[in-house]
Amino acid sequence: MSLKIDRVPRKYVLWGLALALMAGFVYWGRHNLDKILTLDPFYAGLCFACTTGIAVISALKWRVALRSIGERDAAHFGSLLYYFMFGRAVGLVLPMDVSDFGVRTMSLKLNHSVSIGRASYSVYMDRTFDLVVAGLFLVPSILSILGTIEPVTGIWLFAACFAFGLVSFAFWGRQTMIVIVFIFHQLFKAVCKIPWIGKRVEPDAERQVLAERDFGPAAAPLFLLSSAKFLLTAMRFVAIGAAMGVTVGAARLVLFVPGAQFAALFALTPGGLGIADWSWSALLIKIGTDEAIIVPYLISLRLVISLSIIVLAVVSRLLYRKPSQEGR
Repeated sequence: MSLKIDRVPRKYVLWGLALALMAGFVYWGRHNLDKILTLDPFYAGLCFACTTGIAVISALKWRVALRSIGERDAAHFGSLLYYFMFGRAVGLVLPMDVSDFGVRTMSLKLNHSVSIGRASYSVYMDRTFDLVVAGLFLVPSILSILGTIEPVTGIWLFAACFAFGLVSFAFWGRQTMIVIVFIFHQLFKAVCKIPWIGKRVEPDAERQVLAERDFGPAAAPLFLLSSAKFLLTAMRFVAIGAAMGVTVGAARLVLFVPGAQFAALFALTPGGLGIADWSWSALLIKIGTDEAIIVPYLISLRLVISLSIIVLAVVSRLLYRKPSQEGR
């Protein structure tokens, strides 16, 4: 008689991996953990302010995306801010990309009767432009991390990439959005193969709705807002770096961020625990950061951002409006 052994749920495997990696990470920097206690409250407050700005910009971007698909009734700023922060809070205990996308999509579906297809597309537009901005900045970032270019040159290349992106989306927004919509349809067809979702959506109907919309005018605003979000994200690294004594320079840290963001795409653990920390450590060592400061630096950054998310999630709940109250 054979024994039937239940499969271990994926979330437990991911949490086990995250804890194991973080334990090793903390052990690596165990001799310098006391530096965390020296974190200057001013820089922690600056990081909190940047996180607040990121949340506000994200809600505004999402509102632009929703209005572009004709869902103005679901585009109340306070509600979108709350859904975004709630998704980020859930992302502290679940894989960030899954929790963020799922929470925001289902919030629109359940609270505003937005179809899963259109709700998914609004979040997809928001996230895609973040990826586009990081992608434009990735080449200067890699060149800087490898030491091929000086930080000043890298910042000028950032500016050139930003100008190229802005011109592209301002003058060829309609053409670029056609490509983005096409990619979404391919991804959405794959998602609809999940039984729970497939029973609740009509892919052909959703495709027809999106085909009738002109998303061109939304392209440039979404790009500008994503660029502002990137700048605030980079400032968080710089602020905590200044507090913890990272001496590679603000410009080099800013150039480090796109590479760090793409490395974090592969962090499937809850909150990116362990995977993001080790990958970021390797990049920080590559740009010349003192190894003794890396662990307290990244742990301090993680702690401040996590606490900021929790506080903002609570505060944003006060701005939330039930659908019946929106527009008052």
